Amino acid sequence: MPNPNIPADSDQPQLERVSKLIARAGLASRRAAEELITAGRVAVNGHFISEQGVKADPDQDKITVDGTAIKLEDKPALVVVLHKPKYTITTRDDPENRPTVFDLLPHRYANLHPVGRLDFETSGVLIFSDDGTLTHLLTHPSHGVEKVYEARVRGEVGKETLDWLEKGVRLEDGVTAPCRARVLAQREKNALVEITLREGRNRQVRRMLEAVSHAASSLRRVSFAGVELEGMAPGEHRELLPVEVKKLRRVAEMGLKSKSRPRNRPKPHPRPVAQDAEETKARPESKPHPRMSRSNNGRARNARENTNRESAGRESDQAPLARRIERKWK
Repeated sequence: MPNPNIPADSDQPQLERVSKLIARAGLASRRAAEELITAGRVAVNGHFISEQGVKADPDQDKITVDGTAIKLEDKPALVVVLHKPKYTITTRDDPENRPTVFDLLPHRYANLHPVGRLDFETSGVLIFSDDGTLTHLLTHPSHGVEKVYEARVRGEVGKETLDWLEKGVRLEDGVTAPCRARVLAQREKNALVEITLREGRNRQVRRMLEAVSHAASSLRRVSFAGVELEGMAPGEHRELLPVEVKKLRRVAEMGLKSKSRPRNRPKPHPRPVAQDAEETKARPESKPHPRMSRSNNGRARNARENTNRESAGRESDQAPLARRIERKWK
């Protein structure tokens, strides 16, 4: 927090966390940068650090990772969205020689890192970026960025199952946070369910559906922080425009301002039903509410008296006419 006694144009150095500077340089995400520091691979002015929270001046201090100095440039973040196909793994190298998501990207995107992960059998939106700060905003649980999934499940999904998913499902690593769930299509033997999460646990959607006895036969992420596939075929990618990157950052910074808990309207209080006619007659006459002011009671009484006088006047005006009609017909 800046010192209020120091003017904004002072020569006081602007210190920032080393992990944040490494992320800003695009070498790794915030979390991965912290792991580099813990492993003792980061040095500031030639001195290796291993504790979190160390700060440095990006203009004066020299920060190196594995002996290579980081470069901080004020360039716009590069963000790429990929329609990840099934049976590809979200990693740079796989010891089992399975296809990876980097096999689908041109070599010029080799310095990007994936923002989150999708498991081997899940397809859909996967974002890559060279901005570690943006990656931290999009993936950290405290920001609660929305991710929308479509799952094809077995059996008929009823309202009780949807309520169970929305309120939270108990998994081996704890109860899931509230989410939104709805049925997009229902057939005889399977259904298409949409689930909107703000968490990012490992294989969370699949484990939630298995816990409610509706295992997913296929799963696709259709939106991540508002970024959608937009007709992209599996394996295709595109760069986000600068205006889209700004919007993505704004969505990530908003975090938990928008609520994910579904709004349940309160049910109206049931009215008491009379058991029989005698009970209805035995009830006392309704009285004004005790919180109504005397002026309100007076206004209501005056309105009733005025209505009675007007109706009586109309009857008296019509009485002579009725007598004339009666004499005429006699």
